[in-house]
Amino acid sequence: PEGQDLPQLVREALRDYAIGPRLNQSPLLRLRVVEQAMVEHDGNATQALRSVLRQAIERIRPEGQRKTTGEWLLYNILEMKFLQGQKVRDIAMRLAVSEADFYRKQRLALEEAAAAIAQMEREARAAADGVGAPNPL
Repeated sequence: PEGQDLPQLVREALRDYAIGPRLNQSPLLRLRVVEQAMVEHDGNATQALRSVLRQAIERIRPEGQRKTTGEWLLYNILEMKFLQGQKVRDIAMRLAVSEADFYRKQRLALEEAAAAIAQMEREARAAADGVGAPNPL
């Protein structure tokens, strides 16, 4: 969605992640990466958008065994809050951060997820435009 605040759109979509009907109104449905994901989800736009959101979160997942500290913080916040649906207070306690710090880190995590979706969209557009495809001649 051109000209719109991608981190805000990602936040809204993740907020509605478990509430399918609201995802049907997301401007993110117009992304090429979501349109391509619809093929894998039998044309179900909501499932396609959920898939893209999960993939974006997985792209910021650090290598190795999961931890509750350091480089894992942003991934854990997104995964625990939006994909698992845990409460902020519970996540903050588990990750040993204050609720205020949780919200600051969540904002950073959403920006990372939005950047991942922007990269996924660039890749989807390049694939659709045949960039990098072998020349048949």
